[in-house]
Amino acid sequence: MKPTNILQTIRRIALLAGVILAFNACQKEISLETGGYNGTAEGELIDSLGFCKSISVKGKYMVDTPLNGDNYVVVNVNFTKAGKYKIYSDTVNGMWFLDSGFVVSAGQTTIKLKGKGTPLFEKVSDFAVYFDNNLCSFTVATSNAGSGGGGTTGNQDYFPLTFGSSWVYRYSPQLGTTDTFTVRIAQQLVQVNGVDPSIYWQFGTPKGDTFYFSKSNAGDYYALSTVDFDYTLIFDSIPQNFISYIFLKPGANVGDSWETGEYGKVRVDGATTKERGVAKAIFTIVSKNTASHTVGGKTYDNVINVKRDILFKPDGGSYRTLISGNSYYAKGYGLIDQVLGSGTGAQNVPLYKAPDIK
Repeated sequence: MKPTNILQTIRRIALLAGVILAFNACQKEISLETGGYNGTAEGELIDSLGFCKSISVKGKYMVDTPLNGDNYVVVNVNFTKAGKYKIYSDTVNGMWFLDSGFVVSAGQTTIKLKGKGTPLFEKVSDFAVYFDNNLCSFTVATSNAGSGGGGTTGNQDYFPLTFGSSWVYRYSPQLGTTDTFTVRIAQQLVQVNGVDPSIYWQFGTPKGDTFYFSKSNAGDYYALSTVDFDYTLIFDSIPQNFISYIFLKPGANVGDSWETGEYGKVRVDGATTKERGVAKAIFTIVSKNTASHTVGGKTYDNVINVKRDILFKPDGGSYRTLISGNSYYAKGYGLIDQVLGSGTGAQNVPLYKAPDIK
């Protein structure tokens, strides 16, 4: 080999060794500073007070139109540890959102979750988004040109009991510090020996409140609860045990009534008194599929209006009516509105938006 060629070969080897050393140095630096590409990212979707950070929904969502690059949501994340991440939503109404990758440093940032799938129905859907044991939510409204209000979700129940279904209600006027709240059906079933029907679906809210409902073979809907209105407490104290009773009879005729068993002991506080006694509720079918009902900007057809009178009998006394109210149940949607009392003291619990029925 000529000296010139030997010199060139040595230079090439030296240059290659330098590149290898530089590459290894970079690899070592990444490993030391970020944990490498094999680490798992950690972080939060909530702020220091425990509230979910804002989530922005982008794009238009049309029924039967596949999502594309214009359909995504932007989540705010505080990464506390660098590494690989996966942030994703559940699948609702034929759609889901996700993104995965890696972050090289901790800190606040935004992540774009890409939309996938095809919307099935015209409605407002609630999504849960997950990351590192955090759960937050956002909503997506789908539209369908030329479609009208009302209709159903395909479910034929007046009180759907399908796992994952959810409703968002609003207290009007606001109840304490609570304005809107979400109710979602959990996968857990509850069985109570000696109670008919004996298997109940568990409904829950983010605040840990739980409610239990079931449907009999005859098509009647039962609550395992107090005799209060749904999601609103009337009594000032109640026993820990619940009773089972029918709150909705879709097959009943207008004018038909039925009542619960006695429940107690309960306490009712007046301006200067505290009475203890028992209570019961009387239900009456006021109307049935004769008029639509509009709530939350949407009109629902096939609605049953059920009046509930809550009666109280103090120890040594007789029954009197504490409060009356009306509950509205729409086929395929469930409870869409609840009006308690009348006049200036009335309390409404209407749907805030169309529910998401699985």
